Amino acid sequence: MWHPDDFIFVPGQTPLTSLRFLTFILIFHFIITCALEIIMTCRVKPIDVRRIQRYNNLLIGIYSAVTFALANILAYRDSRFDSWDRLVCHRPTPNGAYALLWYIFYLSKLWEFLDIYLVILNKTPVLMHFRWHHQTTPSVVLVGLLGDVSYEWPTLVCNSLLHTFMYPHFAGVWNVHRILLVLGASQLLAGLGFSIYALIVGCGGSFYAQIWGLSMYITYTIGYLNEHFHLVDRLRLFISASLNDSKKS
Repeated sequence: MWHPDDFIFVPGQTPLTSLRFLTFILIFHFIITCALEIIMTCRVKPIDVRRIQRYNNLLIGIYSAVTFALANILAYRDSRFDSWDRLVCHRPTPNGAYALLWYIFYLSKLWEFLDIYLVILNKTPVLMHFRWHHQTTPSVVLVGLLGDVSYEWPTLVCNSLLHTFMYPHFAGVWNVHRILLVLGASQLLAGLGFSIYALIVGCGGSFYAQIWGLSMYITYTIGYLNEHFHLVDRLRLFISASLNDSKKS
C-alpha cells in the first residue's frame, strides 16, 4: 500500500513542476483574468457566484489549517526543531510526506487562481496587490521547491496560518480584520527576513531561487504598504507636487 513517505519529488518530472508548465500557466492565468475583466466590464450586473465563492473560501481555509498543522507535525518528526540552523538554514532535502506537503502547497497556489476569477465575476474591484500576488505566488513556491531553499518552513507556516483565518473571514464565518493585518505583516516580515538571512549566512538552496523569492517579497511588501497606508500614492503625489513647485520657481 502506498504511503505518503514513499513520495519522491523529482524536479521537472513530478507533474506540473517544469518551468515550461509554470510559464504557460502564468501566461494562461493572465489572459483569462484580462478576458474576464473585459467581459464583466460590458455587463451591468455581476454573475452571482457568491455561493461558490463562499464554499471555495471555506475549503481553502480548511486546507490551510490542515497544512499548518501538518507542516509543524512533520517538521517535528523530522527533527527540524532540534536547532535553528536545521530549521531554517541547513537541513537534508525534504522527502516523503514533508516533500509531498510542500508539493501540494505549490498546487494550492494554482487552485487560488479560482479565487480571483470569482472576485472578477462578482464585479468586486480587484486590487493590484491582490492581482500581482496571485499572479506570482506559484512561481515563488515552485522555484523554492525546485531550488530546495532551506527556509521553506517559516514561509509555508506563515502563509497557511494567514489563510486559515483569511478565507473563512471572506466566507463570512468570522470577522478577524485586525488579526489579518497582523498575520499579513508577519508573513511579509518572515519572507523578507528569512530571504535576507539566507543570503547573508549562506543557507542551503539555490542562490537564484533565494534572489527570486526576495525580489517577490519586496514587491508584496510594497503592495501591502500601499494597500493599507497608501505610501506609494502619497509618494507619487509628493513627487508630482515637488515637480510642479520646481516648474513654478
